[in-house]
Amino acid sequence: MEDIKGIKDILRFIADSERIEGDSSVGSDIIIPVYEISAEGFLGFAEKAIDTGTTEGLVNAVANLKRALDCGMDAFFESINLRGVFAKNNLKFEKKTQFMADIGLFPIRSINKLNLIRNKMEHEYRKLEISDLHTYYELVWSFIRILNLNLELLYVNGEINFTLQSGSEKYYLTMKHNVRECGFQFEIRDWTDHNEKKEKKISIHLRTKEDTCDFIKAFNLYLQSIQYFDFGNFSLYKGNVKKLIGD
Repeated sequence: MEDIKGIKDILRFIADSERIEGDSSVGSDIIIPVYEISAEGFLGFAEKAIDTGTTEGLVNAVANLKRALDCGMDAFFESINLRGVFAKNNLKFEKKTQFMADIGLFPIRSINKLNLIRNKMEHEYRKLEISDLHTYYELVWSFIRILNLNLELLYVNGEINFTLQSGSEKYYLTMKHNVRECGFQFEIRDWTDHNEKKEKKISIHLRTKEDTCDFIKAFNLYLQSIQYFDFGNFSLYKGNVKKLIGD
């Protein structure tokens, strides 16, 4: 435990464990915003525009799909207190979608496909084919659905607790998502010898640009841990944690 000083050490600690079991979870203090027009609302506008089959309708459909995507991402970021960070640093659409890919919410190839289709019209002023537009719609629909599902997971899992075992050594691991402070806390307690209380605490925050890499790893680990807590696929969990070590 003395060697644990950062997020990569936490990842290695988990990856080296022979047994990991979920113990308990606590809800978060996330507040999900309610906008006058939701991402689903913009999706509905886009679907109606596609059905017209006209050039004007297709152009409107692309615009509303972009609005749906922006609205979904802004709602997600506002819920977890990150929207201000993106606004302060003037981070554009591509940076937002890249962040989503980095924390494991959406494959980067699908993100790139989204941008490619959108750029055809917005930057190359090319008319989209109906097949491209249907693909764009399905990708945006899936993206928003994934955002909402993961936001629900974060909402009900503000803290998750695990018991870990490696040989004769036993530990208790607590992970917390600190929404207000825009960070994650990891606390490891040694349960091997109850007469000698040993513990290690690591906090990861997003305050400067230099914090981004560690914050993304911590966020990714937290999402992976929630899924493991709920579904319990040990080999998948450890495999995903090992991938994060190498990233």
